[in-house]
Amino acid sequence: MELTHAAATRSIGDRIRQARKTKGMSQSDLASRVGVSQPAIANWESGIHDPRRLTLAKLADALEAPLDWLAAGDRSAAESDKHAAAAYIRRPVRHVPVVSLRTAALLARDPGADPHAMAEDYIPVTLGPSKLVAVFINDPAIDLAFLPDTVVIVDYEDKMPDDGDYCLIHVEETPLVRRWKSNPARLEPVSSQDGHPTIAFTPSVTIIGCVRVSIRVH
Repeated sequence: MELTHAAATRSIGDRIRQARKTKGMSQSDLASRVGVSQPAIANWESGIHDPRRLTLAKLADALEAPLDWLAAGDRSAAESDKHAAAAYIRRPVRHVPVVSLRTAALLARDPGADPHAMAEDYIPVTLGPSKLVAVFINDPAIDLAFLPDTVVIVDYEDKMPDDGDYCLIHVEETPLVRRWKSNPARLEPVSSQDGHPTIAFTPSVTIIGCVRVSIRVH
C-alpha cells in the first residue's frame, strides 16, 4: 500500500483515514478489527483526540500501515495541549523592571512606589505574580546561592517567606538578599567565606519581597 506525505495527511487522524480508505474499509470495519467502537474511529479521524500508543499499533496492524508513519502525524490540538510544556507556553510573558538595589529599597519605605518609573531595563519572565522587580546581585555573603551578576526576580507583594526562601530585605538603610530561617526568625548568609553575620529578624528589618527565580547573566 502506498501512503503519501502530503499536507492533507499531516495529522494522525488524517493518516488513519487515508490508510482506511486505501484499504477500502469503513469506520465500522476498522473498529471491529481493532476492538473499539465506530465513534472512537470517527473521533480519531476528526482529531477530537488521538489513540494511545498501544491502540495505534493495533491500527497499524489492521490497516497494514507503518506504525512510524501513523505515529509521526501531527497530534490533535487537544492532545498537544496536554504536553508537559503546554501550561508553560500558555503563561503570559511579563516584562519585569530591572532596578538597582538602592532603588529597590524605596519599596521598603513606600510599598506603593512604582518600579516601572525607576526601571533601568526590563527582563521577560513567565511568572504568575504581577508585582515583580528584578535586581542584580553581587554579594559575597550569598555567593553559594547566587553567583556574581545574577539577576533575582523578587515578588514584592509576598512578604511572608517560607523556611529556606531567599528574601530581599532592608536593614540599616541597606538592601540585601538573605536566606530566611525560622525558629528563631533570622536571615542567614550563604557564603563560601566566613565572617558574614546572621541577621536577627527584628522590627528594624523590613522584608521587601521574596525571590522567585534567578537568572545568570553571562
